[in-house]
Amino acid sequence: MTTGTELPTKRTDLQKTSDGPISLLINRRVSTMMSGPLSRIGVTPNIATFISLLIGLASAAAYATELWWAGGLLLQFSSIYAGVDGEIARRTGNASKFGDFFDTVSDRFVEYLSLIAISYGLAQTTEWEDWAWPVGFFALGATFVLASASEKYRSVMHENYPKRQLEPFFAYLVSGRDVRVFYLSVASVAATWNIDILFWSLVAITVAVHLNFVFRVATLRTRMH
Repeated sequence: MTTGTELPTKRTDLQKTSDGPISLLINRRVSTMMSGPLSRIGVTPNIATFISLLIGLASAAAYATELWWAGGLLLQFSSIYAGVDGEIARRTGNASKFGDFFDTVSDRFVEYLSLIAISYGLAQTTEWEDWAWPVGFFALGATFVLASASEKYRSVMHENYPKRQLEPFFAYLVSGRDVRVFYLSVASVAATWNIDILFWSLVAITVAVHLNFVFRVATLRTRMH
């Protein structure tokens, strides 16, 4: 629903406090160029979310068939496009509670499905068929609990989790979906030449996410009363 206030149009005005470094440096620069024209032709935030979801599904299909470079590029594009829905909502004043819910669920689903698809693809290789699923499940569990901590913070504090302020070190590693997806995407393209790069990148991300979760809980223990 539109309001009487001036609606944002500049990229800096369309950012969120929860945006990670990759979102600020790369994703928003691209998504804001798309959200403007899309909002003018009548694309709604929920339609934009659905398109992002479809791109994520295409990425998972590519991973499952061991098209590593395609999976990586589509995953990163899905991450970029995931910002379009919120930008359209802010540009047009059509933000809604269901839109926020749909956006969050879609983002999580794409990331979790991608991890499953990567694990499935790695399990088809002779190099990592025995280790792909164990590492994949640990990665899935780690991202789930880290994201759950952010969402619980938002529900209790009524604001997005300020990862850049509270976790400046992890913000550039794994604290946000934008950085995790970006590193996975780069590793996926490199996996076209050496599959070990993707496997060990997944291991490193998994370990870092677990450490980030411990740090986040300790940080919030002192911040939330």
